[in-house]
Order: sequence, then structure tokens, then C-alpha cells
Amino acid sequence: MNESLASLLLLTLIHLLSLVSAYDFLSAGSSLSVEHSSDVLHSPDGTFTCGFYSISPNASTFSIWFSRSSKRTIIWSANPLHPVYTWGSRVELDVDGSMVLKDYNGQIVWTNNVSASDAGHVQAQLLGTGNLVVKGKDSAILWQSFDSPTDTLLPTQRITAPTKLVSTNRLLVPGHYSFHFDDQYLLSLFDDEKNISFIYWPNPSRTIWEKLRVPFNSSTSGALDTWGHFLGSDNATFTAADWGPGITRRLTLDYDGNLRLYSLNMEDRTWSVTWMAFPQLCKVRGLCGENGICVYTPVPACACAPGFEVIDPSEQSKGCRPKTNISCDAQMVKFAKLPHTDFFGYDMTAHHFVSLDFCKNKCLHDCNCKGFAYWEGTGDCYPKSVLLGGVTLHNLGSTGTMYIKIPKGLEVLEASIPQSQPFGPKYGPDCSTTNKYFIADFLDMLKRDQSESKYLYFYGFLSAIFLAELMFVVLGWFILRRECRELRGVWPAEPGYEMITNHFRRYTYRELVSVTRKFKDELGRGASGIVYKGVLKDNRAVAVKKLAEINQTKVDVYSFGVVLLELLLGARVSNMENNEDVEAEMVLGRVSRLVKEKLQLDDIEPSWIADFVDARLNGEFNNLQARTMMRLAISCMEEDRDRRPTMENVVQILVLVEDVSGTNVMAKAAEKHC
Repeated sequence: MNESLASLLLLTLIHLLSLVSAYDFLSAGSSLSVEHSSDVLHSPDGTFTCGFYSISPNASTFSIWFSRSSKRTIIWSANPLHPVYTWGSRVELDVDGSMVLKDYNGQIVWTNNVSASDAGHVQAQLLGTGNLVVKGKDSAILWQSFDSPTDTLLPTQRITAPTKLVSTNRLLVPGHYSFHFDDQYLLSLFDDEKNISFIYWPNPSRTIWEKLRVPFNSSTSGALDTWGHFLGSDNATFTAADWGPGITRRLTLDYDGNLRLYSLNMEDRTWSVTWMAFPQLCKVRGLCGENGICVYTPVPACACAPGFEVIDPSEQSKGCRPKTNISCDAQMVKFAKLPHTDFFGYDMTAHHFVSLDFCKNKCLHDCNCKGFAYWEGTGDCYPKSVLLGGVTLHNLGSTGTMYIKIPKGLEVLEASIPQSQPFGPKYGPDCSTTNKYFIADFLDMLKRDQSESKYLYFYGFLSAIFLAELMFVVLGWFILRRECRELRGVWPAEPGYEMITNHFRRYTYRELVSVTRKFKDELGRGASGIVYKGVLKDNRAVAVKKLAEINQTKVDVYSFGVVLLELLLGARVSNMENNEDVEAEMVLGRVSRLVKEKLQLDDIEPSWIADFVDARLNGEFNNLQARTMMRLAISCMEEDRDRRPTMENVVQILVLVEDVSGTNVMAKAAEKHC
């Protein structure tokens, strides 16, 4: 009897231990059921939980979430596009390491695609980092959730070239925003609306060098550390406002298209934003959909252009639609004027230094033109084929105006024109409908104690006086410096230069304007400026060269680009034109434009590079390396000097090109020339 009782107790103890261990790991042959809320995996410190998450009374997803937040915050889901039924569904772990999610009818909804014949002792475990792993023989990781992120990146989790974050709504349905590496290996935010991907962060109007990024890096990875600092291989970097250890964090691409870094407040278990890509949410591309305009009221909100109506009031990102069809007949349409407004992207063309009437006629007689942006100060005209990414901002400038095509019989009321109100720190960037966060209100902080305000005004007054005195000192120093330069005639650049200037007459700029009759008669042009004819008071004819504001570094970069292009082509540019009257600069411009067109079609026609590279190489070169060098040469030859890279940037790319492949295309080209 005692032996039977002991055996029964032993079996009961073993069964209880197996139940406890199921909360820590899932062994081969075991499963988690959707019906039992206790069928979950916990991380060792209890920060994370893995199991079935109910998104509706009849639908659930197999997900990982934060356990200590006031509301479940999902960080990963298995195939969120296909939720499973809330009865009969389960997750199974097989002996070969494959983890399978099955619906109530046995249909396989998701699998980790692992099948190891010698997997050994297989088990699934949720680590303290939030990483769900399947381990095999000798604890080798056969699969991990960190390799397939959804919309969230956790500390120590890496984003690489094959992976990306995709925005999701509260039902875990993917949106049209994504965060991943582009074709230049730069971490970017994309708007994938209408089957076309547009980069909207970092600012696409800036050059790579202005973004302080390093293109074509070989590692293509980025990660957030436990202190709240993010660093990418392309030099993309940002830091949390509460930087430091011991804080639970997550980097999430929210459904509104803004990338935000969150920290968990353990007192009230809510999330606070400690960094975001767009402090002004209206700058997120396509936030209000097609024909929609983002305005500040003063908090961000979506509005429709005159003549348009909201498609779905519950989903403003779907945009607006025309109330009536807009005719292609120029006699049947007119334009609604929207001050301080622009729709970014989808420019059909660009006209500069043109009148408003010219711009109107261009759009009026083009059926594909939906409207145009016009800048009175510069006469810039941008006809639009699609009205997407609309925004109204006071800091857009008083000369920036959008003109929308509407039916001629439609009356436009002033109240129907979207207007943005000025906003300050109090209204900040809080526009997210899916996440709650708090931003410090400095205006309210100043009102807490009136006595502190008195001291603030006192110290502010002293600071203003100090700044005024500092400005007077700096201004006086500049005036004295200029007078000293005028007294000496020139500012000597090297020894002996001042002695040479004693034998020549120095003319002021005003005298040169008079001598050349306001630089009227042009004699010729050179690389560094224009030469004008002038007549001195004693009737002597002189030639006056007006130097251009040339950055010598940028000139050197341009020359390097020409040399690099000639090395790749295997010929001098001057020998590529039979007509001797055609200048080399014209030939360079023609070749540069042709190469730019080919680079834009790189994905469609990748074999174009073989027709450009030196034929004497007989095709023995690395295509990726050659395209990179060709892109570098063209960027060095940009007409706008400010868009050219510095020599330091050029050297960085040349070093990185070596990492792209084991060969050196420039070395081969040099050998062929020799």
C-alpha cells in the first residue's frame, strides 16, 4: 500500500513539474492551445510573454507581447494577416525543430521552415531579450523570431538587409509604411502606396552627404542597444531622451508612418516617447491619403481639398475623392487656390522663372494634371499628376501656393480651404491614434510657480544685455578687420606677396564696376570666371576677370569625377566627339545625363553597364563595383557644387567599394591601359 502511494505521489510530482516547465520552454512533441490562457511561455524575468493574443472574439494570433505594460503591447506575430480561430487552434513543436501554427481545421497558417534531421534535443524558449528561439543539439539556435521582425525592434535585435519593419494597426493588419535598407544600403522610411515606394525619411531632397550617411556599406545592419542608442552601418544614429541603463524600450514603426522610440514607465506602466523621426507629424508622407491635406488645428488633422470629400471617416489615411467628375475640357474647369500648401512628389515636370499664367495654361491643357504648386518668389512651377502627401504649414513660406483643378461651376467658400494654426511645444507632435505617450509641457511648467517666473524674467533680461554686448564686440571686430585689410590693400597669402602688390594699382569693386560699365562687354569665359572688357580713366584698355565663388575642394572633386569616368570608359572625353567645334564640357554633360538615365533603370536593365565599361576588359569586371564607381563619378560631376561629395566622402566610398567584392575594378583598368 505504501509503495503504491509513493508511486502515485511520484507520478503526480512529475506531472506537476512538466506543467511548470511548459511555462519556461516548449519541448519537442508539445503544443500550446488557443483555448487555454495558461498555455504561454514566459521570459526568465517575466518581461515578455508568448502565446495566443485575441484581436477579436473569434480571431487570435500567435504573438509575443510585453507583460508589464498596462495594455498588451505586441512586438511580434506569426503571419498576422491570417489570424486563427479561437477554438481548436494550436502551435506545435516537432522533433525536427519545426514550429507550426495550425488553424482549427488543421490548416497550416505559419511555420518557421526548419527541418533538421540531427536536431537532437529540441525545445522552444522565450529569452529575456524578447527573442523566441528554437534550440537544437548543443543549444544551437535553429530559428529565432529576431530574424523576422514585424513592426517593432527590441534592444540587441538587429535589422539587416533582408529584414524590415512594417507598420500595423491595432488589429495587426500591415500598413503601407516600412523601415529597411534602400538600394544604396541606407536605412530609410518608405511609403509603399500605389505599388510605388517613396523614401520620406531621411529627407529625400538632401544629398547623401547632407544626411551624414555612408552609402554602399558592406555590413548593412543596425541595432538599438540597452541604453537607448541606435547605430546603423550607414551611420544612421539617434539616442533616447532618457538615455541610460535599466529601462525597458522598443523601437516601433507606428501605423501613422512615424518611427518612434518608446520607454516603459514602471510606475503607471505606460509608454513614453523618447525619440521620433518626425516631431511634426504632417511631414510624414501620405498621412492623409490621396487628395487629403494634413493641417494643424493646432493638433494634426486631415482635411480634404475643395471639391473633395472623405472616403472613410473612420480611416482618414484612405484620403478623399472628387464630389463630381472633373472634365478634361479646359473651358469646364478652374483652379482653387490653397495658400501655404504643397503636395510632395508626383511632379510631372518642373518649370523655373515662369509666370503664374504660364503655369496655369500648362496644367489646364493637360488632362493628367490634377493641379500645380507655384512659388512666386522664384517662379517655380510643379504640375502634379497625383495629389498625395498634402500639407499646409505656415513655415512653408508666403510664396508657396497650391492650385487644384475643380469644376468651373463649383463655388469655393473660404471656410472650405484648409488652414493650419500656429502651434507650440504644448501641442507638440502627439497625433497617434494607436499609441499614447506624454511629452513635457514647458509652458505649463513655467506656470506652476509664479515666483520662479520672476527669476526667469530677471535672468532673461541679464542674458539679453550680455548677448547685445557680445554682438557689438563681434561686429566691431569684423569692422576693424575689414578696415585693416583695406589699409594694407590685400591680405597676404604667402611671404613676398605684399612686396609684389606694391608695384600694382589696387582697384575697388566700385571702380571696377565703373571701368567695365557694370560688367557689360564679355570677352570670354574660363573655368574660374568671366573676363570683361574695361577702359581706365587714361583710356587704357584692360581685361577684368570676375572670379566665381569656387570651392577648390569641389573643383578637385569634379576633376576626379572626370578622370574616374574616363578610366571606366577607357577613353578621353575629348576623343569621343568627332566634331572639333563641340566643347569637352558639352560632351561630358551628354555622357553624364546618359549614365544618370541608365542608373535609374538599373533594376530593369542591369546589363547596360557592359556597354559603358572599357571594351578592352572583355567583360572581366565586377558589375556591382563598376556601377558603384560609375555612380560615384556622376555624383562628383554634379553641376551644383553643393551636391558634390567631398574628397573625404570619395575616399570612404573607394575604400567601401573594396569591401563589396574581392576585386578592384580600377586596378584592372589601370593594367589594361598599361
